[in-house]
Amino acid sequence: MSGCPALEELSKHSDEVQFATKTSAGFTFGADSELGEELHSDTPSKLSAGLRRLMHAQTSCPTYTMTSGSTPLTVTVHKDSAPRPGPDAYAYTTTLNGPGGTSVLKTAAVRRGNVLVMLVGAPALVDGHIKAAVAKLPAS
Repeated sequence: MSGCPALEELSKHSDEVQFATKTSAGFTFGADSELGEELHSDTPSKLSAGLRRLMHAQTSCPTYTMTSGSTPLTVTVHKDSAPRPGPDAYAYTTTLNGPGGTSVLKTAAVRRGNVLVMLVGAPALVDGHIKAAVAKLPAS
């Protein structure tokens, strides 16, 4: 990765955004659409601080370069409106451009109490499922 000091710094201290418990699941909708869901559990303060740090790093550089294997990809990041409710809610869209074409992924994350839900996938799927995912979080 090059061109994004915040992400480079985060990769050096990735243990600071590790939470006590994590579970994940992936879903496929049709031939080309996928949605990943992660649930994290920890103290509210640790989840909040880790999520803030992760989202700041992910959205601090509008464009940077990364490699997938030996293939360079140009990555652009755009902050989106955050899903609500929740004291910590973030969203952004990532576009990856490379020799094989363009891929667009959206990430939305919401913390409520000691649980964090994060969805990553096709923008329409994330937008269509984030409210239901947040509704299943425990009341704060």
